[in-house]
Amino acid sequence: MYLHRPLVSLLAPALACAVAACGPSITGDDDDDTGPDARVDARPIDGPGGPDAEEILPSRVYAHSGQTLYRVDTTTNMAVRIGDFTNLGTQSMTDLAVDRDERMIGVTLDKIFEIDETTGAATFLADFTGADNLTSLSFVPANPGNPDGPEMLVAATDTGAVIRIDITGATATSVALGDYGQSGGMDIISSGDIVYVRGFGTVATVDVGGTQDFLATIDPANNWAATPIGTGTGFDRIFGVAFWGGTLYGFVDGGSGNGGSFIRLDRATGAGTLLRADTIRWFGAGVTTVAPIIP
Repeated sequence: MYLHRPLVSLLAPALACAVAACGPSITGDDDDDTGPDARVDARPIDGPGGPDAEEILPSRVYAHSGQTLYRVDTTTNMAVRIGDFTNLGTQSMTDLAVDRDERMIGVTLDKIFEIDETTGAATFLADFTGADNLTSLSFVPANPGNPDGPEMLVAATDTGAVIRIDITGATATSVALGDYGQSGGMDIISSGDIVYVRGFGTVATVDVGGTQDFLATIDPANNWAATPIGTGTGFDRIFGVAFWGGTLYGFVDGGSGNGGSFIRLDRATGAGTLLRADTIRWFGAGVTTVAPIIP
């Protein structure tokens, strides 16, 4: 994501394909646009341990730079490099989303891909013809009152609009769903990502006219209204958000030459806590919509 990235959503019914995803773009070494990440294998994430291994399967929290896919193992606090994305050309992956069946969808600013979560290989699906750039995405229930029904992929834009992405053949279009609304007379706009997990709900990182991102709860049943939590996260450019086993994670892009950070987000207070600073610029993150909610 460059500055503030919009969100997009996809309806995933049986007959009509629908997909979407989220994230920023990168440049330079340390996982920039110019080439794959030089880092290999796992690196620890500072901070408390993950969920109980007896209760929860190995975590499947995914995060990425513009060129490389990682898995965050929350049981060992390690970020494991999976592999470089293929078929992106000169573009960068700006976000990803994972549905309940573990199908991973990734996007550049104007193209949609299906991603092999074991290798990072990306298969082209469609060109996006909407007016907004593709970033900040998550699969969510198409009917908020029926979490067992079809899912759609949603995104929010830098104007605060929330849209759905529909795919027909090799072309993807957007459908307006609602918007984040206002807080204190200021428009609430997307700052980086949105995530839904069954039993946990939908949250997003948003901007409300300041210099830091806010964590916000999102109400799909109320025109996708956003309610900012607390006084801010203390971080800007939180381009990736994911939830696993009771913990909400954020992935921060520090900008060119500044690497990025892993953070923990408190849903009750909205505050962010630094877990680890690193050289990787994080552009997005994603997790299955049926991720475990109990540690």
